[in-house]
Amino acid sequence: MATRCNIKVTDGRDILWYYRHSDGYPSCVLPSLEPLMEALRAGHVRANVGQFSGWLVVIGNKEYNRTRSLPRGTNSWNAWKCGAYEPTTNQHGDIDYLYHIDLELKEVTYRRVD
Repeated sequence: MATRCNIKVTDGRDILWYYRHSDGYPSCVLPSLEPLMEALRAGHVRANVGQFSGWLVVIGNKEYNRTRSLPRGTNSWNAWKCGAYEPTTNQHGDIDYLYHIDLELKEVTYRRVD
C-alpha cells in the first residue's frame, strides 16, 4: 500500500496544497524538498506561495524522469501524472503524513496523520 501525504505551502497570506500519492515517508519527502528549501534560504527562490510552489512541480517532474512534455499514447496510471507532487484543492482524507512548508519561517515541519 502506498504512503500518501499532503504538503501545505503558506506564506502568511496564501495557501497552496500538493498531494503525493506514494513514498510520502519523511525519509523520502524531506531529502526531496531540501534542495528547494536551501534555495529559498539562500534567496534564490521567492518566498511567496505562487512563485515558490511551481518548483515543487518541477522537482516531482524530475523525480518521475519526465521531460515536462505532455503525455502521449498510453493510459497507465503513471502516464497522466505530471510528477511526484501534484497540486490539489485541500487536505486529502487518505494521507499518512502532512507536511507544512512555511515560507515566512523558511522551514518544513511534518506530522503523522492517524
